[in-house]
Amino acid sequence: MKKLLFIILFQVILFGNYEYSLEDYNNTSSSYGADVWLPYYPNHITLHYFSSQGWAGWTNTFRQLSDFQYEIWDTYDYENVIIIAVGQTNIENFNSNFCEDSDLPLVMDQYPFLPIRSQFAPYSDHKEIAILGYNNEIIGNLTLNNGLNNSSKNYILDILEEHYNQVMLGDINGDNILNILDIVILVDLILTNIYNEIGDINSDGSLNIQDILLLLNSIT
Repeated sequence: MKKLLFIILFQVILFGNYEYSLEDYNNTSSSYGADVWLPYYPNHITLHYFSSQGWAGWTNTFRQLSDFQYEIWDTYDYENVIIIAVGQTNIENFNSNFCEDSDLPLVMDQYPFLPIRSQFAPYSDHKEIAILGYNNEIIGNLTLNNGLNNSSKNYILDILEEHYNQVMLGDINGDNILNILDIVILVDLILTNIYNEIGDINSDGSLNIQDILLLLNSIT
């Protein structure tokens, strides 16, 4: 089992799901100056808005998304959800204007290769939002061609209702941290054939190697 865990860990590091860690450039964001989305927002459902900073319409959409973020937190009580804008370094001179009416994090995709967009393809077209679950897997996507309208809001809220968990899946020992201790406990539960709902990461009604893989992916 130990050998298998090391093999899985290596595979997760090498072939892990969507992930980036870049500085937040919006000075009104609560995470300004920190690296997002990881490690600042672990165990969150994340929405990644791919846009450009240089046009008024996109700036207005970023404002709408900021207002919607507070609605998600305050009205619907989805605390562990964050919307992040992914801009481009070649037009970072427009960052201040783009962020003028928004408190959301803004990270810079490096031009001309745009590695974040490449990583998220085909869910990273202009004006597109990629929605990722707790295990950094795609759980939804939409394009905001006409700003954030009610139809788009309802789509996002439906996704959150289906996937949001108040309890942190994988936190088997209840310390609010996903770490190697949870993996050790999960392996022991599997070997002793004991079921634990919090350890059932993929919610398939059983504990197995897939849950270990998903938990490792959340930690690394």
